[in-house]
Amino acid sequence: MAKYILETERCILRPPTLEDLDDWVKKLFADPDVTRYVPNRHLTPREDAERAFNESEIMWTNYGYGGWAIIDKDDGQIFGRCGLTYHEDTGDVELGYGLARTYWGKGIATEVARACVRFGFEVVKLPQITAVVVPENIASWGVLERLGFVFKKEGIYHDQNVVYYAIRRKQFQYGDSFYDARPFAPKT
Repeated sequence: MAKYILETERCILRPPTLEDLDDWVKKLFADPDVTRYVPNRHLTPREDAERAFNESEIMWTNYGYGGWAIIDKDDGQIFGRCGLTYHEDTGDVELGYGLARTYWGKGIATEVARACVRFGFEVVKLPQITAVVVPENIASWGVLERLGFVFKKEGIYHDQNVVYYAIRRKQFQYGDSFYDARPFAPKT
């Protein structure tokens, strides 16, 4: 299946490559502030980055969506990841994202999450997208609520208390922010 690149006002979202792993480790998985609300999988930061990369590859191959590396359009630096993951046990497609700490509080999480959700609804034609948030992660609650996600239930996910959110395609407000989706052609 084809992979896609997404573009927003400030970011390029492209499928990750193995060359991205060092940046992910340093800027995301090795930073305890960034991983504070992420399920503890008892992996090293490198193993967790590799797990995320491999999961993304499986999603793109099997479902036509997956993860993206987030790149700053101004300086070309990778500073995060986001994407859509299918869960066989529930049939849910989950939105996930993580940004380097220096990019917090600038509206970028909302910008890239909106692009992921829009891709899921417009290109993949998903009927619904879910998200799982640790209750203490107020910033992620705000991102989801700005996108129109609604509370569904409380539960346990990877041995953590969580809150489940969801949005249906007909509820999603596309807004007028810049967005482009095009097939990804990796450099050869």
